[in-house]
Amino acid sequence: MTEAFCKVLRYFFEVYNEGTMKRVTLSVIKADVGSVGGHTKPHEKMLKEVREMVAEAKFNKLLIDADVKYTGDDICLIMSHAWGANAPIIHKFAWDCFKAATRVAAAEGCYGAGQDLLVDAPSGNVRGAGPGVAEIEFVLDKNNKERPVESFLVFAGDKCGPGMFNLPLYQTFCDPMHDGGLLLNPKMNKGFKLSVIDMDHKDRDHDRIIELEVPEKTWDVAALLRDMDRFGIEAVYSRYQPNEQIVAVSAMRLHNIAGKYTGKDDPVALVRTQGMFPAPEELIEPYLLGHFVSGDARGSHVMPIMPVAINTTVAGAYCLPIVSCMAYSMNEDGYFSGEGVDIFGNNVWEATRQKIVRKAEEFRRQGFFGATMAGNAELAYTGIVEALNKLDHGFVLRRGSSYKEETGK
Repeated sequence: MTEAFCKVLRYFFEVYNEGTMKRVTLSVIKADVGSVGGHTKPHEKMLKEVREMVAEAKFNKLLIDADVKYTGDDICLIMSHAWGANAPIIHKFAWDCFKAATRVAAAEGCYGAGQDLLVDAPSGNVRGAGPGVAEIEFVLDKNNKERPVESFLVFAGDKCGPGMFNLPLYQTFCDPMHDGGLLLNPKMNKGFKLSVIDMDHKDRDHDRIIELEVPEKTWDVAALLRDMDRFGIEAVYSRYQPNEQIVAVSAMRLHNIAGKYTGKDDPVALVRTQGMFPAPEELIEPYLLGHFVSGDARGSHVMPIMPVAINTTVAGAYCLPIVSCMAYSMNEDGYFSGEGVDIFGNNVWEATRQKIVRKAEEFRRQGFFGATMAGNAELAYTGIVEALNKLDHGFVLRRGSSYKEETGK
């Protein structure tokens, strides 16, 4: 950055910090731009390069605060700033970070360098360019009795599609059997508005979405979300305070952008917690199940998703789908509390992980037959389509028994 530009940023930041009310944006942007020995983890030099760029951006006041983590082979930028959602300056910064990490990956001979960067240069923001993006903009006000400060969770999935969040979010916002706050918290009892996106809609200029209010439309929500490969929750809003967004999900399909299989979508979800929103324990309870999702090796199987510690390397059998979760607090100026909490890193999740490994082993014994493989919509972007097309020309028509009975021939 030039010295003049840095001065402008510092001036903007000083003006922004005047007064008690501050509009802040949380941006979580994640991408796979190279990993060691296959789809395992980013090279340490890649992470060092990105962390140095983030530190410079914080010094120059482009960012208020930030953290850099990884889940499997994906680098995740967790940023607070004052530029608003979809801000080109923030998205360009994230893109520059991923491009820099790609150069390191290529120099180190890492696998899949730049894999998720599907265009030469994004126009305005990186949505639709490959990286997963989840953003929420809100006002910080220390005099606000509802939310004088912020707390939030960042979920990061690897080896899975964005629909993997459908069941956990449904159980949190629609099912009191899983979330007692729907009954016990009068502010949550007002219900929520869910924005569901049709991820098969391939128009780059328009998204196809539907907004449904729960609990009134709970069954309609269920009818859509059961198809995790097509429909996904992209946002959840409070009805107690209608302008307050609670959830943002990177509901984007990479194969719709690239026109071919390029790896799974590896989504992120950003969720504000506590007070008039669900508590962290209510949001993570659904992950005890290890629900089945599309993903796994080559993105073409159905497997249970495993909650893992942050900065976990993919090293288990089958490339099991994984999800991490970090909890953060934010003060009235938009700064993080100095440390985050690794939710799934706690030993209490070991029993769940062992159970999920057993589920995965049993399911994969069936190999490629039936329900253990991803649906045709997912397989349509893999090499199996070419094999089926070749075989299609070998089929011939044979007269059936009914023809012989009717004609006597």
